[in-house]
Amino acid sequence: MVLSCLCSWQGISYAKLANLPPIIGLYSSFVPPLVYAVLGSSRDLAVGPVSIASLIMGSMLRQAVSPSAEPMLFLQLAFTSTFFAGLVQASLGILRLGFIIDFLSKATLVGFMAGAAIIVSLQQLKALLGIVHFTTQMGIVPVMASVFQHTNEWSWQTILMGACFLVLLLTARHVSIRWPRFFWISACAPLASVIVSTLLVFLFKAQNHGISIIGSLKCGLNRPSWDKLLFDPTYLGLTMKTGLVTGIISLTEGVAVGRTFASLKDYQVDGNKEMMAIGLMNIVGSCTSCYVTTGNLHFWTKNNLQYPLAFLAKKLKNQYQGRKIIL
Repeated sequence: MVLSCLCSWQGISYAKLANLPPIIGLYSSFVPPLVYAVLGSSRDLAVGPVSIASLIMGSMLRQAVSPSAEPMLFLQLAFTSTFFAGLVQASLGILRLGFIIDFLSKATLVGFMAGAAIIVSLQQLKALLGIVHFTTQMGIVPVMASVFQHTNEWSWQTILMGACFLVLLLTARHVSIRWPRFFWISACAPLASVIVSTLLVFLFKAQNHGISIIGSLKCGLNRPSWDKLLFDPTYLGLTMKTGLVTGIISLTEGVAVGRTFASLKDYQVDGNKEMMAIGLMNIVGSCTSCYVTTGNLHFWTKNNLQYPLAFLAKKLKNQYQGRKIIL
């Protein structure tokens, strides 16, 4: 239940960051976790699509192929890049290079995650303001220039709806920090926002009032995609380069998350095993309609909030343990 609640909206949003069909984000939240559960060494790592790898993949592939003009070719390149990313990651594990993890200092990991947060936040201005024509670059100056050069595309309906739910999330977090006994407000706010916004869009037909929607998604489990791997010499260099960059970035993030949880719970993470597990799950994922996945970081709050619903259930269990509850 926790996994489905998290992956439903995260998978869709991260796939959109990578300029891929939303259903690919959901597919990528299903098969890779199964592979990692068998091969991985972390007890707490949540595996799925991540923001920074999605953003980098979409940006690199978009320089050569337009996702709107040639969507099928773009999708093939994404699957092929994922295959090469997994190959690089698994090779590092096979060559016993897990000791590299020991050189990732806390300052490095904090800096990496802070930079990723800034980049992703800037890219969200496109959706928050309703801009259609947005820059393909990730720097602060090009992004802000693109925002103010397309003020005529700003949608006040989209801005209003996005700002309201953003205020709701920030208020819920503030309330839970200010009054710890109301921890459940912050825990339930993200999922409540998704449910309420979905109902509002459905009831008021928001697509007819300037708010863009995803639309319907295909039903069913992951479809095989090994026949979509493209090793054409024309694009081979691009897919290998994209796979190398996204593979290293996603591996760094996955290892950072795994080490964080391991240090908090006082157990060891096997670097070689992690590299092979993340690499093999991306290789398998590339053949099952998935793109690059890795360990996903859900920051713990001061209350050690790991996952919203799991934390809520844990707190309720601890609160009423030893008591008789009459329903």
